[in-house]
Amino acid sequence: MNKKIFNFQFSIFNSSSKGFTLVELIISVALFTLVAFISIGAILTIFDANKRARSSKTVVDNLNFAIEDMARTVRFGEKYYCDSNPNGPGFLSYFATNCSFGGRRIVVDFNDSIIVYRWRGGINDPIEKSNDGGFTYTSITAPETKIEYLNFYVLGAEELNKQPSILIVIKGYSGNKSTIQSKFSIETLMSQRDLDT
Repeated sequence: MNKKIFNFQFSIFNSSSKGFTLVELIISVALFTLVAFISIGAILTIFDANKRARSSKTVVDNLNFAIEDMARTVRFGEKYYCDSNPNGPGFLSYFATNCSFGGRRIVVDFNDSIIVYRWRGGINDPIEKSNDGGFTYTSITAPETKIEYLNFYVLGAEELNKQPSILIVIKGYSGNKSTIQSKFSIETLMSQRDLDT
């Protein structure tokens, strides 16, 4: 009895197959392109989020500095006046008065000098400070900080033995492109440290 052993060889490709077909190649390229677009989209989203976070930090730091400067002036100031004309003279129209309707400029008598803070009303206008009664101004906010709304409200300035307070409302945004803009809205109340007698 002779047994014959048959050898079968299995191969992945049959003898007529030499490479990929055109359909297989098109599907591979389409899948690779889809994965690449999704990856690039995720990377761009991360970059935008990073830009927005840096822009937000710049604005917050800058506004903290500006508001802290205003708060120090208000705390140690003596008389307060605000109006809606940001270009008016600082010391000629100056007298202690309430300003319950708000204004874009505030004048404070601080250590025997007149300090003026103002916003002229334009989207590219910074918050400005004058140490000489409104003759010269310097910007106290960065160009990246876009102010859309600013109002000062003076309360309790006309009453004797009452601690005057100033309410500041600021709204705006940072960033030039709409995709990376960070909006902010700040409302803070500052009061005089000593009673006005």
